[in-house]
Amino acid sequence: MVFLVWAFGKIPMLGLPFVLLSTWVHELGHGLGAIVSGGRFESMIITPGLSGLAHTFSGSDFERIIVLFGGLLGPSIAGAVMLILSRRMGQNRLALFLLAGALLATVVLWAGDLFTQVSVLGFGVVVTGIAFWGYAALRHLFAHIIAIAFCLNAVAQFDYFFIRSANVGGFAGQSDTGALANIIGGPHLLWAVIVSALSLFILYLAFKLSGGVSGKRG
Repeated sequence: MVFLVWAFGKIPMLGLPFVLLSTWVHELGHGLGAIVSGGRFESMIITPGLSGLAHTFSGSDFERIIVLFGGLLGPSIAGAVMLILSRRMGQNRLALFLLAGALLATVVLWAGDLFTQVSVLGFGVVVTGIAFWGYAALRHLFAHIIAIAFCLNAVAQFDYFFIRSANVGGFAGQSDTGALANIIGGPHLLWAVIVSALSLFILYLAFKLSGGVSGKRG
């Protein structure tokens, strides 16, 4: 299934939902990092080109570091949660409800423009509908597809870890790992390697705990 999800995501237009979801979970990770560290998650913007930006407020370097790690590790953590819930625990419906809740909370609380509101709401409605009314087999398949998509995105963004600047909506800015190097110190490439290793470790634990490719339906 991993190969099929990867191949599907490479098809023009059909792969756009995966890109939207990956951008959303990365920016949500930044925002939740701000919240748990004592800062503020003010808004999220996803551009029509499906790049993203999270507006957060952090009162200290420590809070800023948590915000950065939240976005960088967001896809791997989300993939791990979805895998463990849907495979090890057989709670496909619960996994989809949690995903739908996070998507709809984004629309209500943090969506910073109309495109973000409409695109995230559309995905949230689809996930909610499948969670409520989908047959068990459909919930099982959909939860696994989303989990694998998160995990694949966590690996696919490794190239982003190794660049110092990023382009969002036509404006160049510092990358997350570049910001980590500036705040904490040390070579930028060192932080890129550390974040990549942490992401891989999270995914390894998730696959190990979830029992590989088998799972119950729920």
